[in-house]
Amino acid sequence: MFTRHPLNVFASTLLATSAVALTMLSACGGNSAAPAPAPVVPAPVAPAPTAVTPPVTDAPATDVSAPVVDPAQEAEDLPPPIELDPPVLDFGIMSPTDIAEGTVKLRNTGTKELEVLSVQPSCKCTTINDIAGQKIPVGGFVEIQAKMKPTSGAGAKKAEIKVLIDGYSRIVPIQLKSEVSLPVRVQPYYLNIVTGQPQVGRTVVESIDGRPFKICAIGGFAPHYIGFDPTKDEPANHYVIDWNIERDFPGGKFPRYWVIETDHPDCPIVEVFVRHETTMPKINIALSDYRHTFGQLEAGKSVEFAVTCTKLDESETIIAASAGSTDLKVELVSQVRDGTDTIVTLRATSTSATRGLTYVNATIYSAKRQQDFELWGQVIDPGFTGCFPCKERAEITPSIGQPKPIRGIPSVTQPTAPIPAGATPSLSPNAPVGGN
Repeated sequence: MFTRHPLNVFASTLLATSAVALTMLSACGGNSAAPAPAPVVPAPVAPAPTAVTPPVTDAPATDVSAPVVDPAQEAEDLPPPIELDPPVLDFGIMSPTDIAEGTVKLRNTGTKELEVLSVQPSCKCTTINDIAGQKIPVGGFVEIQAKMKPTSGAGAKKAEIKVLIDGYSRIVPIQLKSEVSLPVRVQPYYLNIVTGQPQVGRTVVESIDGRPFKICAIGGFAPHYIGFDPTKDEPANHYVIDWNIERDFPGGKFPRYWVIETDHPDCPIVEVFVRHETTMPKINIALSDYRHTFGQLEAGKSVEFAVTCTKLDESETIIAASAGSTDLKVELVSQVRDGTDTIVTLRATSTSATRGLTYVNATIYSAKRQQDFELWGQVIDPGFTGCFPCKERAEITPSIGQPKPIRGIPSVTQPTAPIPAGATPSLSPNAPVGGN
């Protein structure tokens, strides 16, 4: 129903009356008088209807630009209904020579049978049993048996096993972790002294078995304890050590590893990685690890150890090895191909009357190139136990302005030129070696 406006009615009436009057005048002609006509009442005129906006409904508009999602495809993007037991395979603390073993159950919590398409570990350090093709019934499970071989360096280690289930694009990740440590544990296991980082700090040294022990030396010098006096207190199983770059590394020379000597019967030496710009290895031949120690070695005796080359072509072999010190002789024993790796066995022989910590630069050679690495250990007399005397702090010689040489710290020299193809490198104990 529409409402009439008073002004519209008045205007309509006025227009109608005027039209009637004009018609009458035209019909009489001229200005002749005419009898007044009867009053005319105009018919009501309705105003023009007002446009009305249709009511808004709640029906959503169709977005033609949005992709149509297939419910089956959407289901495939969901994680598979797998529950891991345990959720993480934690091997705890293990030694560098241990191989840890564990089992993880993959339980089907869904409503239909599942099939394992593939299982893939993230690194060579982890090996598993092959369960590809096995089916997991509803409520049932399959087991993955995993073995983790740690690297020789101390610290936290992680790996992952990726499981792909048929019908699902998302993998099931199985996390593995461990901490590699010798019987004497160091926390943190490295000194981060790159430019911009603190040049002083503290390190915790403790025995995992809780056995009391002595710290004989660190880097050949007496340690600086926090809250412990070795002249008054009994040996402990836990120490806090204060370190200072200027004091503990005279002349700004940094070995790649800061070696701690102890009287612990199962761990006479343990190292701390020194993370500094000058300690990063210059890689010519890639190695799986740059930490190598011969442990305790009786004077005049030999010990064998392995170095693994990870990217050496099968046609390129190691032809020799040497050490940049008269305290130790390093020579090539053998090599064997293991997949893409070349495992090189070397022999270290004590050749000096020096006893105690021996830290040298060693080198392996192929016909095309060479690779330097650090090698350290203790040379002892038969039946030796206890501690070697600590060295005195280096004193600055005014005429030279450099610290006196410190036994056990390798000197920094320039890398040698590449070895010509077919040439045999010098095997002299004093053969030059590359920088740290």
